[in-house]
Amino acid sequence: MGSCQTASKMLPLALLLLLSSSPAFSKLDCQTPVVCDPSLESDIFIKSSHYADETQCQTACQIGHPSNPCKFFTWVPNAQAQVPNCYQMKACNEMADPITGSQSGAWSCEDPEIFCGAIGDIPAYDDKKTVWTCDHNVHPYGDATKNIFQDTTCRTTCPSFESTTQNTKADLVVSSTCIFDEATSTSVWGPATPANVVDASGTAIESASANPTPGCGCKDLVLPGSIAEEPGKVFKCTNEDIVNADGDTVITQDNDCALLCDGTLVFDLFCSVGQWSVDYLTSAADIYCYGGGSTDGSGSVTLSTYWPPAPTGAPTNPPTNPPTDAPTDAPTDAPTEAPTEAPTEAPT
Repeated sequence: MGSCQTASKMLPLALLLLLSSSPAFSKLDCQTPVVCDPSLESDIFIKSSHYADETQCQTACQIGHPSNPCKFFTWVPNAQAQVPNCYQMKACNEMADPITGSQSGAWSCEDPEIFCGAIGDIPAYDDKKTVWTCDHNVHPYGDATKNIFQDTTCRTTCPSFESTTQNTKADLVVSSTCIFDEATSTSVWGPATPANVVDASGTAIESASANPTPGCGCKDLVLPGSIAEEPGKVFKCTNEDIVNADGDTVITQDNDCALLCDGTLVFDLFCSVGQWSVDYLTSAADIYCYGGGSTDGSGSVTLSTYWPPAPTGAPTNPPTNPPTDAPTDAPTDAPTEAPTEAPTEAPT
Protein backbone atom coordinates (compact mmCIF):
# COMPACT_ATOMS: atom_id res chain seq x y z
CA MET A 1 0.00 0.00 0.00
CA GLY A 2 2.82 2.36 0.94
CA SER A 3 4.63 1.72 -2.34
CA CYS A 4 1.51 2.70 -4.27
CA GLN A 5 1.23 6.00 -2.36
CA THR A 6 4.91 6.74 -3.01
CA ALA A 7 4.45 6.07 -6.72
CA SER A 8 1.42 8.35 -6.86
CA LYS A 9 3.41 11.17 -5.25
CA MET A 10 6.33 10.70 -7.64
CA LEU A 11 4.14 10.87 -10.76
CA PRO A 12 3.30 14.61 -10.55
CA LEU A 13 6.96 15.40 -9.85
CA ALA A 14 8.11 13.41 -12.86
CA LEU A 15 5.49 15.11 -15.02
CA LEU A 16 6.65 18.53 -13.82
CA LEU A 17 10.25 17.73 -14.67
CA LEU A 18 9.19 16.50 -18.11
CA LEU A 19 7.25 19.67 -18.88
CA SER A 20 10.01 21.94 -17.65
CA SER A 21 12.48 20.32 -20.05
CA SER A 22 10.07 20.31 -23.00
CA PRO A 23 10.84 22.89 -25.75
CA ALA A 24 7.20 23.98 -25.81
CA PHE A 25 7.38 25.10 -22.16
CA SER A 26 10.90 26.54 -22.08
CA LYS A 27 11.70 30.19 -22.62
CA LEU A 28 14.75 31.72 -24.24
CA ASP A 29 16.22 34.96 -22.92
CA CYS A 30 16.05 36.76 -26.28
CA GLN A 31 13.91 34.68 -28.63
CA THR A 32 13.64 35.82 -32.24
CA PRO A 33 10.24 36.12 -33.96
CA VAL A 34 11.43 33.73 -36.68
CA VAL A 35 13.49 30.54 -36.85
CA CYS A 36 16.93 31.45 -38.16
CA ASP A 37 18.28 29.39 -41.03
CA PRO A 38 21.66 27.85 -40.06
CA SER A 39 22.83 28.50 -43.64
CA LEU A 40 25.47 25.78 -43.36
CA GLU A 41 27.25 26.76 -46.57
CA SER A 42 27.23 30.51 -46.00
CA ASP A 43 29.63 32.91 -44.33
CA ILE A 44 27.25 33.51 -41.41
CA PHE A 45 27.40 29.87 -40.18
CA ILE A 46 29.83 29.28 -37.31
CA LYS A 47 29.43 25.71 -35.99
CA SER A 48 26.96 23.05 -34.84
CA SER A 49 26.86 20.83 -31.74
CA HIS A 50 24.56 18.56 -29.79
CA TYR A 51 23.07 19.70 -26.46
CA ALA A 52 20.47 18.26 -24.12
CA ASP A 53 18.07 21.20 -24.46
CA GLU A 54 17.70 24.69 -25.86
CA THR A 55 18.94 26.43 -22.71
CA GLN A 56 22.30 24.68 -23.07
CA CYS A 57 22.32 25.69 -26.72
CA GLN A 58 21.66 29.28 -25.68
CA THR A 59 24.39 29.21 -23.03
CA ALA A 60 26.93 28.00 -25.58
CA CYS A 61 26.16 31.08 -27.67
CA GLN A 62 26.26 33.44 -24.69
CA ILE A 63 29.54 32.55 -23.02
CA GLY A 64 32.86 34.11 -23.97
CA HIS A 65 31.66 37.39 -25.43
CA PRO A 66 33.06 39.53 -26.99
CA SER A 67 35.48 36.83 -28.17
CA ASN A 68 32.62 34.48 -29.03
CA PRO A 69 31.44 35.32 -32.58
CA CYS A 70 27.99 33.73 -32.00
CA LYS A 71 25.17 36.22 -32.38
CA PHE A 72 22.24 33.86 -33.07
CA PHE A 73 21.48 30.20 -32.48
CA THR A 74 18.84 27.72 -33.63
CA TRP A 75 17.72 24.75 -31.56
CA VAL A 76 16.15 21.70 -33.26
CA PRO A 77 14.27 19.28 -30.95
CA ASN A 78 14.09 15.48 -30.99
CA ALA A 79 17.52 14.95 -32.52
CA GLN A 80 19.25 11.62 -31.91
CA ALA A 81 22.33 11.54 -29.71
CA GLN A 82 25.45 12.87 -31.38
CA VAL A 83 23.36 14.43 -34.16
CA PRO A 84 23.82 18.22 -34.24
CA ASN A 85 20.79 20.08 -32.90
CA CYS A 86 22.30 23.47 -31.99
CA TYR A 87 23.52 25.81 -34.72
CA GLN A 88 25.41 29.06 -34.19
CA MET A 89 25.38 31.94 -36.68
CA LYS A 90 26.71 35.48 -37.02
CA ALA A 91 23.40 36.70 -38.51
CA CYS A 92 19.78 35.58 -38.79
CA ASN A 93 18.03 34.76 -42.03
CA GLU A 94 14.49 33.40 -41.69
CA MET A 95 14.12 29.70 -42.41
CA ALA A 96 11.45 29.13 -45.06
CA ASP A 97 10.21 25.77 -43.73
CA PRO A 98 11.49 25.19 -40.16
CA ILE A 99 11.16 21.87 -38.32
CA THR A 100 8.22 21.83 -35.91
CA GLY A 101 9.33 22.93 -32.46
CA SER A 102 12.51 24.66 -33.62
CA GLN A 103 13.45 27.86 -31.82
CA SER A 104 15.98 30.62 -32.37
CA GLY A 105 17.36 33.37 -30.22
CA ALA A 106 20.02 36.03 -29.94
CA TRP A 107 22.85 35.77 -27.47
CA SER A 108 21.65 39.04 -25.86
CA CYS A 109 18.88 41.57 -26.38
CA GLU A 110 21.32 44.25 -25.21
CA ASP A 111 23.62 43.95 -28.22
CA PRO A 112 22.89 46.91 -30.52
CA GLU A 113 24.76 45.29 -33.40
CA ILE A 114 22.10 42.61 -33.97
CA PHE A 115 19.13 44.99 -34.18
CA CYS A 116 18.01 47.64 -36.62
CA GLY A 117 16.74 50.85 -35.10
CA ALA A 118 13.43 52.52 -35.78
CA ILE A 119 13.11 53.86 -39.31
CA GLY A 120 11.82 57.18 -37.97
CA ASP A 121 9.66 58.91 -35.41
CA ILE A 122 5.99 57.96 -35.19
CA PRO A 123 4.48 60.00 -38.04
CA ALA A 124 1.41 62.20 -37.81
CA TYR A 125 -1.40 61.39 -40.24
CA ASP A 126 -0.88 62.93 -43.67
CA ASP A 127 -3.00 61.82 -46.64
CA LYS A 128 -0.19 62.92 -48.97
CA LYS A 129 2.29 60.45 -47.46
CA THR A 130 2.42 56.71 -46.89
CA VAL A 131 4.07 54.51 -44.24
CA TRP A 132 5.83 51.15 -43.92
CA THR A 133 4.25 48.00 -42.48
CA CYS A 134 6.33 45.02 -41.40
CA ASP A 135 6.24 41.26 -40.91
CA HIS A 136 5.44 39.69 -37.53
CA ASN A 137 3.35 42.73 -36.50
CA VAL A 138 6.51 44.78 -36.03
CA HIS A 139 5.88 48.54 -35.78
CA PRO A 140 8.97 50.17 -37.33
CA TYR A 141 8.50 53.69 -35.91
CA GLY A 142 9.69 54.95 -32.53
CA ASP A 143 12.63 56.39 -30.63
CA ALA A 144 16.21 55.25 -30.04
CA THR A 145 15.07 52.45 -27.73
CA LYS A 146 13.35 50.60 -30.59
CA ASN A 147 15.01 47.28 -31.47
CA ILE A 148 14.00 45.36 -34.59
CA PHE A 149 15.42 41.90 -35.26
CA GLN A 150 17.39 41.06 -38.35
CA ASP A 151 15.47 39.66 -41.33
CA THR A 152 12.37 41.73 -40.55
CA THR A 153 10.95 42.92 -43.86
CA CYS A 154 8.87 46.08 -44.19
CA ARG A 155 6.83 47.20 -47.19
CA THR A 156 5.23 50.36 -48.52
CA THR A 157 3.03 51.18 -51.51
CA CYS A 158 1.10 54.03 -53.09
CA PRO A 159 -0.87 54.35 -56.37
CA SER A 160 1.35 57.26 -57.42
CA PHE A 161 4.66 55.38 -57.09
CA GLU A 162 6.45 55.09 -60.43
CA SER A 163 9.33 53.03 -61.75
CA THR A 164 12.05 54.85 -63.64
CA THR A 165 12.96 51.72 -65.59
CA GLN A 166 9.66 50.08 -66.52
CA ASN A 167 6.15 51.13 -67.43
CA THR A 168 3.55 49.38 -65.31
CA LYS A 169 -0.03 50.22 -64.34
CA ALA A 170 -0.05 47.96 -61.28
CA ASP A 171 0.58 49.52 -57.88
CA LEU A 172 4.25 49.15 -56.95
CA VAL A 173 5.09 47.54 -53.60
CA VAL A 174 8.55 48.40 -52.27
CA SER A 175 10.27 46.34 -49.55
CA SER A 176 13.28 46.88 -47.28
CA THR A 177 14.76 44.29 -44.90
CA CYS A 178 16.84 44.57 -41.74
CA ILE A 179 20.12 42.85 -42.69
CA PHE A 180 23.56 42.22 -41.20
CA ASP A 181 26.23 44.40 -42.79
CA GLU A 182 29.50 42.49 -42.67
CA ALA A 183 31.51 45.58 -43.54
CA THR A 184 30.41 47.37 -40.37
CA SER A 185 29.32 44.31 -38.32
CA THR A 186 26.03 46.04 -37.62
CA SER A 187 22.41 45.65 -38.65
CA VAL A 188 21.09 48.11 -41.21
CA TRP A 189 17.98 48.59 -43.32
CA GLY A 190 18.75 47.06 -46.70
CA PRO A 191 18.21 48.70 -50.09
CA ALA A 192 14.69 49.06 -51.46
CA THR A 193 13.38 46.28 -53.70
CA PRO A 194 12.59 46.85 -56.50
CA ALA A 195 15.10 49.60 -57.07
CA ASN A 196 14.50 52.69 -59.20
CA VAL A 197 11.09 53.53 -57.71
CA VAL A 198 10.22 57.16 -57.04
CA ASP A 199 7.43 58.55 -54.88
CA ALA A 200 4.86 61.18 -55.82
CA SER A 201 7.37 63.99 -55.34
CA GLY A 202 9.92 62.28 -57.61
CA THR A 203 12.19 61.28 -54.71
CA ALA A 204 13.91 57.91 -55.10
CA ILE A 205 12.95 55.35 -52.43
CA GLU A 206 16.28 54.02 -51.19
CA SER A 207 15.41 52.14 -47.97
CA ALA A 208 12.98 52.13 -45.07
CA SER A 209 15.29 54.27 -42.94
CA ALA A 210 16.17 56.68 -45.76
CA ASN A 211 12.50 57.23 -46.69
CA PRO A 212 10.39 56.62 -43.54
CA THR A 213 7.33 58.38 -44.99
CA PRO A 214 7.44 58.36 -48.81
CA GLY A 215 5.37 60.94 -50.64
CA CYS A 216 1.93 59.66 -51.66
CA GLY A 217 0.33 62.67 -53.28
CA CYS A 218 -0.91 63.25 -56.83
CA LYS A 219 0.57 64.75 -59.93
CA ASP A 220 -1.02 67.99 -61.13
CA LEU A 221 -4.36 67.35 -62.81
CA VAL A 222 -3.97 69.16 -66.14
CA LEU A 223 -7.25 69.55 -68.06
CA PRO A 224 -6.94 71.08 -71.53
CA GLY A 225 -9.09 74.17 -71.97
CA SER A 226 -10.97 76.29 -69.47
CA ILE A 227 -14.20 75.57 -67.65
CA ALA A 228 -17.19 77.02 -69.51
CA GLU A 229 -19.82 79.09 -67.71
CA GLU A 230 -23.36 77.76 -67.46
CA PRO A 231 -26.49 79.06 -65.73
CA GLY A 232 -26.70 77.55 -62.26
CA LYS A 233 -23.16 76.10 -62.33
CA VAL A 234 -20.57 76.88 -59.67
CA PHE A 235 -17.07 75.38 -59.70
CA LYS A 236 -15.29 76.58 -56.59
CA CYS A 237 -11.72 75.84 -55.41
CA THR A 238 -9.80 76.77 -52.29
CA ASN A 239 -7.19 78.23 -54.63
CA GLU A 240 -9.03 79.89 -57.50
CA ASP A 241 -5.90 80.42 -59.60
CA ILE A 242 -6.42 77.30 -61.73
CA VAL A 243 -5.79 78.51 -65.29
CA ASN A 244 -2.18 78.49 -66.52
CA ALA A 245 -0.52 80.66 -69.14
CA ASP A 246 -1.61 78.27 -71.91
CA GLY A 247 -5.27 78.62 -70.93
CA ASP A 248 -5.51 75.10 -69.51
CA THR A 249 -7.10 74.19 -66.18
CA VAL A 250 -4.60 72.89 -63.62
CA ILE A 251 -5.59 71.46 -60.20
CA THR A 252 -2.71 70.83 -57.80
CA GLN A 253 -2.74 68.19 -55.06
CA ASP A 254 -3.17 70.85 -52.35
CA ASN A 255 -6.25 72.34 -53.99
CA ASP A 256 -9.79 71.17 -53.15
CA CYS A 257 -12.64 71.94 -55.54
CA ALA A 258 -16.39 71.34 -55.73
CA LEU A 259 -18.93 71.38 -58.58
CA LEU A 260 -22.49 72.52 -57.80
CA CYS A 261 -25.42 72.60 -60.22
CA ASP A 262 -28.39 74.70 -59.14
CA GLY A 263 -27.12 74.46 -55.57
CA THR A 264 -26.78 70.66 -55.64
CA LEU A 265 -23.32 69.18 -55.00
CA VAL A 266 -22.26 67.00 -57.94
CA PHE A 267 -18.71 66.11 -56.78
CA ASP A 268 -15.79 67.10 -54.59
CA LEU A 269 -12.42 67.06 -56.33
CA PHE A 270 -9.37 66.42 -54.14
CA CYS A 271 -6.22 64.29 -53.87
CA SER A 272 -5.86 61.65 -51.15
CA VAL A 273 -3.35 58.77 -50.74
CA GLY A 274 -2.13 59.04 -54.30
CA GLN A 275 -5.45 59.27 -56.16
CA TRP A 276 -7.82 61.99 -57.38
CA SER A 277 -11.33 61.60 -56.01
CA VAL A 278 -12.84 61.99 -59.52
CA ASP A 279 -11.05 59.76 -61.99
CA TYR A 280 -12.88 60.44 -65.26
CA LEU A 281 -11.85 64.04 -65.92
CA THR A 282 -9.77 64.36 -69.09
CA SER A 283 -10.49 67.95 -70.13
CA ALA A 284 -12.10 71.09 -68.74
CA ALA A 285 -15.20 70.31 -70.84
CA ASP A 286 -15.86 67.34 -68.50
CA ILE A 287 -16.75 69.78 -65.73
CA TYR A 288 -20.32 70.71 -66.69
CA CYS A 289 -23.89 70.68 -65.48
CA TYR A 290 -26.22 70.63 -68.49
CA GLY A 291 -24.20 71.68 -71.50
CA GLY A 292 -21.69 69.47 -73.30
CA GLY A 293 -20.66 65.94 -72.56
CA SER A 294 -24.03 64.36 -73.38
CA THR A 295 -24.19 61.06 -75.19
CA ASP A 296 -27.54 61.55 -76.91
CA GLY A 297 -26.75 64.79 -78.74
CA SER A 298 -29.20 66.85 -76.69
CA GLY A 299 -26.52 68.87 -74.97
CA SER A 300 -27.73 67.94 -71.50
CA VAL A 301 -27.36 65.19 -68.95
CA THR A 302 -29.40 64.00 -66.02
CA LEU A 303 -27.58 64.23 -62.69
CA SER A 304 -28.16 61.20 -60.49
CA THR A 305 -27.76 63.39 -57.42
CA TYR A 306 -30.18 66.06 -58.62
CA TRP A 307 -33.63 66.29 -57.02
CA PRO A 308 -36.16 68.65 -58.67
CA PRO A 309 -37.51 71.44 -56.45
CA ALA A 310 -40.95 71.12 -54.90
CA PRO A 311 -43.80 72.69 -56.92
CA THR A 312 -44.43 76.34 -56.05
CA GLY A 313 -47.98 76.80 -57.59
CA ALA A 314 -51.21 75.96 -55.81
CA PRO A 315 -53.01 72.80 -56.84
CA THR A 316 -55.35 73.10 -59.83
CA ASN A 317 -59.08 73.68 -59.19
CA PRO A 318 -61.30 70.65 -58.83
CA PRO A 319 -63.31 69.63 -61.90
CA THR A 320 -66.28 71.93 -62.62
CA ASN A 321 -68.50 69.41 -64.41
CA PRO A 322 -70.54 67.26 -62.03
CA PRO A 323 -70.54 63.55 -62.59
CA THR A 324 -72.96 62.21 -65.17
CA ASP A 325 -76.51 61.50 -64.02
CA ALA A 326 -77.45 58.07 -62.82
CA PRO A 327 -79.44 56.04 -65.36
CA THR A 328 -83.17 57.06 -65.37
CA ASP A 329 -84.66 54.11 -67.25
CA ALA A 330 -86.25 51.49 -64.98
CA PRO A 331 -85.47 47.87 -65.57
CA THR A 332 -87.44 46.18 -68.29
CA ASP A 333 -90.86 44.64 -67.40
CA ALA A 334 -90.99 41.16 -65.94
CA PRO A 335 -92.01 38.42 -68.36
CA THR A 336 -95.85 38.30 -68.86
CA GLU A 337 -96.16 34.72 -70.07
CA ALA A 338 -96.52 31.93 -67.57
CA PRO A 339 -94.10 29.09 -67.66
CA THR A 340 -94.89 26.24 -69.97
CA GLU A 341 -96.97 23.35 -68.65
CA ALA A 342 -95.32 20.82 -66.44
CA PRO A 343 -94.36 17.56 -68.09
CA THR A 344 -97.14 14.95 -68.05
CA GLU A 345 -94.95 11.86 -68.22
CA ALA A 346 -93.11 10.66 -65.19
CA PRO A 347 -89.42 10.11 -65.55
CA THR A 348 -88.43 6.63 -66.66
